Amino acid sequence: MRKVSFALAIGFVLVACGGAEESPAPKTPQAPVVAAPPPAPAPTVEAPKEEAKPKESFAELQQKTLKGVIEATNAHDAKKLAGLYAEGGIVKIAGAPADASGREAIAQSYQKLFDAFKDYTTAPSRVFVKGDVAIVEWAFNGTHTGDLWGIKASEKKVGAQGVDVMLFTPEGQIKEHHVYYDGGTILSQIGLSKQKARAIPALASSPQTVTSNAAAEETKNVEAMNAMGAAMDAKKEADWLAAMSDTVEWDDMTEAQTSKGKPEAKKFFKAMTTGFPDAKTTVAHAWGIGDYVILESSWTGTHKGAFFGIPATKKSVTAKSIEIAQFKDGKLVKGWSYSNGADFMQQLGVLPKPGGDAKAAPAADKKAAPAGDAKAAPAADKKAAPAADKKAAPTGDAKAAPKK
Repeated sequence: MRKVSFALAIGFVLVACGGAEESPAPKTPQAPVVAAPPPAPAPTVEAPKEEAKPKESFAELQQKTLKGVIEATNAHDAKKLAGLYAEGGIVKIAGAPADASGREAIAQSYQKLFDAFKDYTTAPSRVFVKGDVAIVEWAFNGTHTGDLWGIKASEKKVGAQGVDVMLFTPEGQIKEHHVYYDGGTILSQIGLSKQKARAIPALASSPQTVTSNAAAEETKNVEAMNAMGAAMDAKKEADWLAAMSDTVEWDDMTEAQTSKGKPEAKKFFKAMTTGFPDAKTTVAHAWGIGDYVILESSWTGTHKGAFFGIPATKKSVTAKSIEIAQFKDGKLVKGWSYSNGADFMQQLGVLPKPGGDAKAAPAADKKAAPAGDAKAAPAADKKAAPAADKKAAPTGDAKAAPKK
């Protein structure tokens, strides 16, 4: 409310003796005009500050990418898959003549896979994590509905198991991806190889995750596995067998059955050292993760002796493989090997090269190892992925990884 101050002047009438003089009427003073103050500004209400989201850890970024690989693979989204790789990412398929380098080439590689198997579906079964490396064991199911390595669609149901090795950038993108699985299994399933095919695997509903605990046992197990490889190269059977439990089991994915026990391991040792007496193994990577040892290795040898029914060809063979070995109380109790019998047999001249004669393999196409393959050392791995193998994904894909 506006307040006004009034100043009042009072006039006195003076009566003088002998006569009175009238004073003039006093003037009423004018009230001063005071301007109203401006209205108070409305209080400023600050918008609540959005709390900064916590930065995702490397492990979280890595897991997001692994999940993205599986989802994009099953959605057959080659472009999205390629986007999960670093700008200079590379996919190395064991035995292939060339790598897929860069996102565009990686996308093309995945697209070829989807074109060959219109209903391609994958799922991881185990995921091993150590630092910036994830190893994804996976399986896939599909129907051969398109061109595969120059082979026209057979419309046959197929399926195989494999492993992806993925190395990550600090931002959680895939910078390098190695793929292992048996193309020979697929050739058998579509009727182009006489080797007995493995059954089409079931897809896991959820994967087992194994993370490194950095315990001393991890290092000891790696040393034991490396010693077995050295014993195989040196043809020291007793040393090779000493690292195994009596009930050891080995599942070679190029074979239809699992090997069980040391007697079958001895048979395998004899076949390998007789067929390839100069065989040597080079270990590229060795990881101890929990109770497991995972080895990536390359194997070379000359086929100088009979090998599971295949007469000596005198040909040199180079192969890449990955082994997953489980230890208990310092002894090997179970193992799994992933390589490719098709490439191995192609190098020996027993199977036609991809894109060549698609007729059934000659009678000499027997098993690259017996059904009782007791392969339990990296040196024993002798096969690699087919040269035209176009699968680039896991499960872990993890496929991981692409695949998968």
